[in-house]
Amino acid sequence: MAGTWRWSFVLVGLLVVGRVVRAQPGPVGQGANSIWIEAENMGPLNGSNFSFQPVAVTTKGSWSLSGPGVAAEWTQGGESEWSSIAARADEPGEVVVGRDVEVPAAGMYTLWVRYADYRGKKEAFGIRIKQGSGVSKSLFGDKPVVDEQDPMKVLWDWAFGWGSVQVELQKGPARVELYTTGPAEARRQVDCICLTTDASYRPAGRNKPDHPAWAVLRSMQKAGMPEVEALVPAKPVGQTPAAWKIATAPPTFLWNTSTQWQDELKKPIGQRVEAPFAIDPPILAPFLEMFKGKQDVPLYGNALAGPCWHIPMYTAVFGKGTPENDWVNRHPERKFAVLLNYADPKFEPNTNRQEIYGRLKQMGDRFLGYVAGESISYAYPDPATLAPKVKAARSRGEVLAALKQGYSEVTAKKFSDYAGRQLSAAEVWGPIISCLSASNEAFCHAIGEWGAKRIGHESSGNGPTLARRLAFLRGASRQMGMKLVDYQSCNFGDASTIYSRESYFYPASSRYILDNQYDAWAGAGMNFTLKDYTLFHLAGADVFYHEEGVDLYWKPGGGSAGDEFPLQYSPRGRITEYMMKLAQNHPRGAQYTPVAFLLDEAHGYSQELFTPGAFGLDPQWNPRLLSPGRHEAAIRGWFDIAYYPAPETQSQPANAVMQVFVNGVFGDIFDVIVTAPKKTQIAATYPVLVSAGEVFVTDEWGKALHDYVQGGGTLVVCADQFSGPGLKQLELPAFGKEGEAAEVDWKIGEQKVSSNVFHYRALPAEGARVLATAGDGAAIAASYQRGQGQLIVVGVPLGIGIDEKPVPLLALLMQHLTQGLAPAKVSGDVEWTINQLDDGGWLIGLLNNKGVDKPQH
Repeated sequence: MAGTWRWSFVLVGLLVVGRVVRAQPGPVGQGANSIWIEAENMGPLNGSNFSFQPVAVTTKGSWSLSGPGVAAEWTQGGESEWSSIAARADEPGEVVVGRDVEVPAAGMYTLWVRYADYRGKKEAFGIRIKQGSGVSKSLFGDKPVVDEQDPMKVLWDWAFGWGSVQVELQKGPARVELYTTGPAEARRQVDCICLTTDASYRPAGRNKPDHPAWAVLRSMQKAGMPEVEALVPAKPVGQTPAAWKIATAPPTFLWNTSTQWQDELKKPIGQRVEAPFAIDPPILAPFLEMFKGKQDVPLYGNALAGPCWHIPMYTAVFGKGTPENDWVNRHPERKFAVLLNYADPKFEPNTNRQEIYGRLKQMGDRFLGYVAGESISYAYPDPATLAPKVKAARSRGEVLAALKQGYSEVTAKKFSDYAGRQLSAAEVWGPIISCLSASNEAFCHAIGEWGAKRIGHESSGNGPTLARRLAFLRGASRQMGMKLVDYQSCNFGDASTIYSRESYFYPASSRYILDNQYDAWAGAGMNFTLKDYTLFHLAGADVFYHEEGVDLYWKPGGGSAGDEFPLQYSPRGRITEYMMKLAQNHPRGAQYTPVAFLLDEAHGYSQELFTPGAFGLDPQWNPRLLSPGRHEAAIRGWFDIAYYPAPETQSQPANAVMQVFVNGVFGDIFDVIVTAPKKTQIAATYPVLVSAGEVFVTDEWGKALHDYVQGGGTLVVCADQFSGPGLKQLELPAFGKEGEAAEVDWKIGEQKVSSNVFHYRALPAEGARVLATAGDGAAIAASYQRGQGQLIVVGVPLGIGIDEKPVPLLALLMQHLTQGLAPAKVSGDVEWTINQLDDGGWLIGLLNNKGVDKPQH
C-alpha cells in the first residue's frame, strides 16, 4: 500500500469478561446426505394458528401458519428460519400438507422433526414418506421428548423438542407429508423436518446438519483466508464509480413528534421547547423545565435533526398559519418527513386539499417523504382483484407486473385523495419511503423502478445478516438512483431495549407477557443499535428514523438507589449523540463493493417472508411460480457462501445479535443488482458479476452483459440459469453430457473436495481454462475468454446439489474471484467494510461481533 493513500479505522464492538461457549459442529459425516424441510414451505396452508390465539379464532380444517412466533418461540431461540405451522387439537380427522423432495442416495436415514411438546399432554401427528408404491409412516407426539420440568416447558406449558425415527429410502423423488391423526390433547405445532444419513447429527434448538460447502469455507477461515491465485486480473484501484456514491451529505436524524411538541408550539417562543421532540410522559415536566426557551436542545436541536410528523398531522403541518407550518417556515434549514403508519390525514369539511398539497410541494427537497414502516405504501391491492392476475401469470415477471399495477393503482388513489387532484406516477411514488422488514429484498429494486426516490428497511435484532440486506438496499440505491433510509425499530423482532417508564411494552408487566419477550433488559440492546447505526452509515444512509423516539432521555432510578437522579441521556441517547458527531465530523465516502450478484428483476426472493410464497404471496395462488424451490435455494446458496459463517450462525439460537452481524470470511464487499429495464449501466461498474437464481435475459440485458464481458468484466453463470431472447448474445458454451457426482476436483492447486450429490452438464474444454472437474474427469467449471473479459461457467444447474444446497465448488470459486479485488485485506474474526473517501483515502470499518450474549430469554 505505497503512495499517498490515507487510511482511517472505525472499531465498533463490546469487550466482555466470560462468555457462553457454544458447541461447534464437527466434520460432516463421510458421504452423508441431508434433506431439510421448513414446515412453512409445505402446502397447502390456510389461515393462522399462533401460540396464544384463542382456539375459536384459529383456522379449522387446515394446517396454518404459526409464526413468526412471539414470546414462547423467541425465548427458546426462535423458530427455525422464520416460521412454523400448526393444526388445531380438535381436528376430527386427517389434515395433510406435503412437499416433494429428491432423495440424493439410497440408504437408512434418520427422520428428525422439531415440534411443540406440551406439558402433560399428547399432541399426536404423523409423517409419511411416499416413494413409488411404497409408504413409510411415523407417529410423533404420543410421548414427551422434552423433560416435563424443563424450564421452557414450565414457563410456557410447552417447549420445542426433537423426535426421531429411522426410515429406509430409495434414491429419487419422494413426497413428504405431515398429517393430523384425529383429535389430540394439544395443538400440533411443527417447525421443521430433517432427513439425514449423518449419524453424528444430534440436533439441539435450530441446528442443521453440517454441509460439505461449510466444511470448505470453515477450513479457509481457520487458515486465515490464505492468499490464492486470483481469477480476476488485478487492476489499479482508481476513484470509485460515481454511481456508487449514495450519500452526498451527512444523514438526517428524524425524531417522532407528538401532541407534546404541538402543545409547545402554541406557547410564546421564549416559553417553549422549539426543537422537535417526543419524551417519555413521566419525565416530560423536568424535560420542559430544563429546555424551555432554549434554542440548543441536545440531540433534538442538533443541526442534523428533523421532525417526523404522524400522518394525522398532515393538514396541520402544511396548513396555512398553523403553529406547525409556522415552525417549518421559520426553519428552512430543517428537513422533515411524515409517517404513514396506521392512519390517514384528518381533513376537516371544506378543506382545500389542493392548496395544502401545493404548500407541501413548495418545500422541495426539505420534505424527505412519507415513511412507511413495515409496508410498501400503506395502501394494499384488493386480493379479489390481484389473485386472479397472479393465478393466471406464466412467469414471475408477470406476477411482478400484476403487483406493480395493483400497488400503483391503490397508492395513486390514496395520495390523489390527499392532494385533491389526480397525481402522476412520479408524484405518487417519488416521496414514498418503503421500509419493509420481511419481504424487503423481494421489493427494494422494484420500488425504485416504480419511481421511489428513497428506499428503507426496518432492521431488527433477529433479522439474519444485515450486511446481506444492505447489499440489496445499496445495490438498489445505486442502480435506481435512490437514497437509503434506516428505519430503526423499537420492538419488532427483539430490536433493542426501550428506556421508558411508560412504554406500551411496559417493563416486567404481566399484561404483555404473552405478546413479547421484553422486560427492562431484554432485547438486543445497545450493541445492536450502535452496529446498526454504523453499518447503515457506512453504506450511505441518507436518513435515520427512530421508530419509538421517546427514550433518548431518561431518569434512572430504583427502590434502593432512589429516584433523585437528574434527567440525562439514556444509553440510546448517548449512542445517538456519538453517531451524530461522527456523521458531522468525519467523511464516509462510498462503500467499496467490487462484486455484484445479478438477480432477475422479478426474483421474488426474501429470506424472511410473513407469507412463505415468492413476493410474500400465498403460494396456493400460483404454486409453480410462488412455492419456494430451486430458484430461491440457488439465491440463498450464493449468499450463504458470500457471508459464511451466516448459515451456521443462523442455525444457532437467536440470542443478542449473532443473527444480524456476521463476520463474513470475504468481508462486506457485495451488492445486488437486477435485470430491470433501462438500468443496465450499473453493471459495468463492478469488476465481477455473479448470476444467482433463474434469470430472464432480455435483448437489452443480453447486449449489456455481452458488452460488459467484452470490455473486461468477469461474469459467472451456472447451467440452467439464463433464459430469454438475450441469451444468444452471451456466447455461452454448448453443454455436453449429463452426469452425477459427489466429489469436485479443483484444478487450481489440485484439490479434491467431497461434495453433496449434484447433477452436472459437462463443459467443453477446448479454448477454455478448466477450473474444476467431476470425479469422472468431466469439466464442470471453466473460464472462457471473451474480448478483454471472461465468462466463468459452472456446469452444476443453478450451482446447487440435489439437496438444494450450494456445492463446495462455489466456495472455492468465490475465494479465487475475490482475491485481490479489494484495496486492503482484513484478517481475523471480525466483520469488515471498506469505504473510499472523496479525497482518495480509505476508511475501514471493523465490528467485533464475538462475546455478545443476553440472558436466558
